[in-house]
Amino acid sequence: MSSITGIVRMHLRNRLSWFFTPAMMLCISFVITLFIGLLIGGDATTYSGAIASIYIYMFILGIITLRETFPLALGFSVRRTDYFLGTLVTIVAVSAAWAIALLLLAFIENGLTRGWGIGLHFFYLPYVSDGPFGRPLGIYFVVLLHMYVLGFVIGSIFQRFGRAGMYVFFTIVFLLCSVGTVILTYFRWWGRLFGSLAGQSAFTIALWLVPLIAVYALISYLLLRKATV
Repeated sequence: MSSITGIVRMHLRNRLSWFFTPAMMLCISFVITLFIGLLIGGDATTYSGAIASIYIYMFILGIITLRETFPLALGFSVRRTDYFLGTLVTIVAVSAAWAIALLLLAFIENGLTRGWGIGLHFFYLPYVSDGPFGRPLGIYFVVLLHMYVLGFVIGSIFQRFGRAGMYVFFTIVFLLCSVGTVILTYFRWWGRLFGSLAGQSAFTIALWLVPLIAVYALISYLLLRKATV
């Protein structure tokens, strides 16, 4: 247990990557979007997709964190299992913290300032942010966690198999996507697919990511057990 706690502390020492950099990124995006909203006069409701940047950042962070910390942890004789569990605890805590922050910002934007006085929707997005607080909070948390663990499993593939493994992995992904696209187009299932998705709530769709998170985590764990540094 002490080793797991040590890994959590090791990760959280890098507050720049976990908190300051994404906060600065969101702040810059928000200021730019707000400035554009002011220029156009705020006559119409403005929706910004720039909030997606934090999810993309989490994906990238999942890839690079492993490369930066895995050799260091093993150099201090930390067990691979403890490293994996400590990293998992860290990202769960960080995702929860960011989910709460995004929920509060969405509430301020929609509930207190009415779109910052110009009808701007940066943090509060209808469909995603609608409903009781628990639902958007769960959506933010699950999506953040999913993006990080997805990046982490890709980093684990690289750690285990190197560049050759990455080439094989992305080739397989490309082939699967190509085959899936051909099948959906041939049978004309695109409309049925998007129609079924449109009938689901954002919270329900987010719940579908939970099994994927579990699968990614299991694959990462199995890969790290055999990975070299």
